[in-house]
Amino acid sequence: MSQDSFKAKSTLDVAGKQFQIFDINKLAGAATLPFSLKILLENLLRTEDGANITASQISALANWNPDSEPDTEIQF
Repeated sequence: MSQDSFKAKSTLDVAGKQFQIFDINKLAGAATLPFSLKILLENLLRTEDGANITASQISALANWNPDSEPDTEIQF
């Protein structure tokens, strides 16, 4: 169960059925990420537990800059 630190958890209604999703657009910077990193970001949001996957790791990925030196490891 996700801690949902970014309040990204929402419900998607499709043909009368409801599905739980984590909306990466709730995080500033997510819109500019490459598609592959958007997938990783959504996975981190879903599995955030505060121990193995933290809010700071999620923020680091959401604010990824291809020109900067990596300074944060994530669970992948």
